[in-house]
Amino acid sequence: MTTWPEQYATELSPRDYRLLERAKNTLLANLVVPSEKTANPLPWHPWRGICPSPTTYFGVWNWDSAFHAIGVAHWDIELAREQIRIFLQAQLPSGGLPDVFYADGRKVEAFGKPPVMPWATAILDRLAPDDAFLREAYDRFIAYERHWRRDRGGDEHGLFHYDSLTTDPAQKLIETKYESGWDDSVRWDAGIYTVWPVDLNSYMVLLYDALAYMAERLGEPAWPWRARGRELAARINDRLFDARDGVYKDYDFGRGMFSPVLSPACFVPLYARFAPPERAASMARLAADPAKFYPGMPTVSYDNPEYTNFFWRGPTWLNTAYFALKGLRFYGHNVASDCRDTILNWCAANEDHIYEYYDSRTGQGLGAQQFSWSAVFIIEFILNWDMNSAY
Repeated sequence: MTTWPEQYATELSPRDYRLLERAKNTLLANLVVPSEKTANPLPWHPWRGICPSPTTYFGVWNWDSAFHAIGVAHWDIELAREQIRIFLQAQLPSGGLPDVFYADGRKVEAFGKPPVMPWATAILDRLAPDDAFLREAYDRFIAYERHWRRDRGGDEHGLFHYDSLTTDPAQKLIETKYESGWDDSVRWDAGIYTVWPVDLNSYMVLLYDALAYMAERLGEPAWPWRARGRELAARINDRLFDARDGVYKDYDFGRGMFSPVLSPACFVPLYARFAPPERAASMARLAADPAKFYPGMPTVSYDNPEYTNFFWRGPTWLNTAYFALKGLRFYGHNVASDCRDTILNWCAANEDHIYEYYDSRTGQGLGAQQFSWSAVFIIEFILNWDMNSAY
């Protein structure tokens, strides 16, 4: 058993302190070590990799590793940097980053995951500056940003979409959904190739903010990244906000229509801090509506006819809930704290494990057990809730 600083025991509620202990120990227990089930050496040698769940996901995944990095950075900054290095050292000629390295030696490179690694890297550097690591990361993230513009629609449309290198139509559809990280989401039931996802484009704003931060730290011009970020934020506000409903939404540019599906992705412009206050207030009303997202911030609104308690079609995932609720928190909407407390109470009530996701009506733990990024966002919900920055 490993513990947090002693002052947390008095500063935090017993619920929150116990959750922090469980979260930290979950992450440490999910370090992959060589065994009869792994390649020798491990595919990410010499770095130490954290798997999402040792019983269900035995390997290291792209956006999971970015999340794992910000979690473990609270006590081991070198272990945090290693989660980023695993993928930077495997950067593809296109500038993209692989999706996954399995512990048995297999890997997936035909697609990636949402572009959150630059955001995570900026968080690490703010916690513990390291010029050499930042230089290594910045140079690779320049190529990574170029990949998203060239290969994922940024240069063509000014907005971004997901895709895969695979040419077989059926497999390409599956892989493109996987790149989104929202594998079987109701968001993709009508297609994904011609969709501008509001969360992806908001993550790209965070990517530009992170590149600007890195450039300033390294004494290089930051204004080109800031300009691209401002331009993208303006396009999101112009094209991905449905004024009729007062909601940010995915937009299907192939069919020329907004998606009718409401999800936590709709709130990420608030986390990226470019939503006008009146639009944030409109999103807060949506979050407070028991027919939509209150109190569990489900992965599709409660009233959607396709809502279920399985995978990405209704349960509460802590990563997507965090981005949505922290965004609402940035704009001062109290509903965010109400939902946060509901979710943390669910995590505390499931004393056997930290789960992959939770039934968004009952709070029952579901999916993989001993799940790393749920542990990360428990930590963030507790330790970073009152911090007024996305970095």
